[in-house]
Amino acid sequence: MLIRFVAKNIYSFKHQTEFNLLPNKTQRLPHHKVSNKGIDSLRLSAIYGANGSGKSNLIKAITLLKSMVVSGSLIDNVSDIKFRLSEENTITPISLAIEFFSNSKNYYYTLTFDKDIILNESLVESKKESDVLIFERNNQNDTQSIIFYEDYVKNSEKNKLFVEVLAEKLILKNELLLSFLNSKYKAEFNDISTVFNWFSETLIIIKPNSIPAGIAHYLDTNDGLKDFANDLLPTLNTGIIKLSIDKKAMEHFSNSEEQDKLRTLAEDLKKAPNQLSSVRNKKTGEEMTMVYENDEICIKTVLATHLNDRGIDENFPIAMESDGTKRLIDYIPALNGIINHESVYLIDEIERSIHPLTIKNIISKISLDSKAKGQLIFTTHESSLLDQDILRTDEIWFAQKDIDGSSRLYSLSDFNIHNTANIENGYLNGRYGGIPFLSNLQDLNWHKYEVSE
Repeated sequence: MLIRFVAKNIYSFKHQTEFNLLPNKTQRLPHHKVSNKGIDSLRLSAIYGANGSGKSNLIKAITLLKSMVVSGSLIDNVSDIKFRLSEENTITPISLAIEFFSNSKNYYYTLTFDKDIILNESLVESKKESDVLIFERNNQNDTQSIIFYEDYVKNSEKNKLFVEVLAEKLILKNELLLSFLNSKYKAEFNDISTVFNWFSETLIIIKPNSIPAGIAHYLDTNDGLKDFANDLLPTLNTGIIKLSIDKKAMEHFSNSEEQDKLRTLAEDLKKAPNQLSSVRNKKTGEEMTMVYENDEICIKTVLATHLNDRGIDENFPIAMESDGTKRLIDYIPALNGIINHESVYLIDEIERSIHPLTIKNIISKISLDSKAKGQLIFTTHESSLLDQDILRTDEIWFAQKDIDGSSRLYSLSDFNIHNTANIENGYLNGRYGGIPFLSNLQDLNWHKYEVSE
């Protein structure tokens, strides 16, 4: 579960800016609150704001931190992602920090960097009373130092020597210590793999144009996921009564241009039989999943079943469905993960291509499910979700662009909101900010651009 994220001098975040899922004292939707070792976090959060206010930049900053942890090193061209509207910020380092809990422990990880050098990196176990250091790494005057928890070096000359060599010789100044230890020494540090796996596996980020790879294969091999999909879709009024999988041997695809590409992928799959490849049919736009299964290469596609006027099943390729329906099908692994697994999903523009009533129905299902195990954080413009029967006031956040071009984030719980207040109306009327302030269209004087014929 994500507890908080802090960013400074990155994208539109000029100053240190915090987003958190810490609950306030409201009694509404108590099952949204999850406690671990004395620290509480919330299962849901919606982030609102005008276009360009910084909502997506929050997701981008978290995505960047995840990608650097997984890859093990800083990105190139760090100066390009700094806040660029202030000269002072061009010479200021970037700082990122994240707090979360996994495997019954709370962790706080921080990373400060500039150019191609990590200036500070630390990992602690967060406790209500005090934090417990796991490691800290600093770079001052081009000299790198690393400190581990006290018991690691206590009475061990071998470990003391390792720490010195690690700082001076083994780890590069643009390599993340967390990733380095996970790759080479995780057996010696109990918490490292837990933290790394949270970034690489538990934290899942879906961008507006993301398409999940291999969904046909996962539906084919995971009966629980397919049953979940076939229970959910008929309730969303898409006309689909169930999904099924069409599986064919590769040679059934006769298009020569496709065959050349498929043969290349097939050879790669034979060398790595546990992998899969996603390819797109150029004619239909349909996503196909290629796998090496039962000693042959096969291609799987998802079919949507509708009833015709005689009540007989008719199967359609997913490419023939609407964009909104395809988006709902893309969400199936995510929705299943939120309900049935301890996954953390960040979804940017969750309502893209989906009808307001449909997305409200989906978020309501998640909100009211007291047995849901995962966490959902999303950005949205959909005001109908601003309903105190769906979201607590401490789960609603706003992004606002200030006059200097920097973004700030704040929670609806900063306002004194009565539990019967219509917060959707208040938001649309500008009471909480987070909406665009538009010029009078008559003042634009558009007629001056008219071209005489």
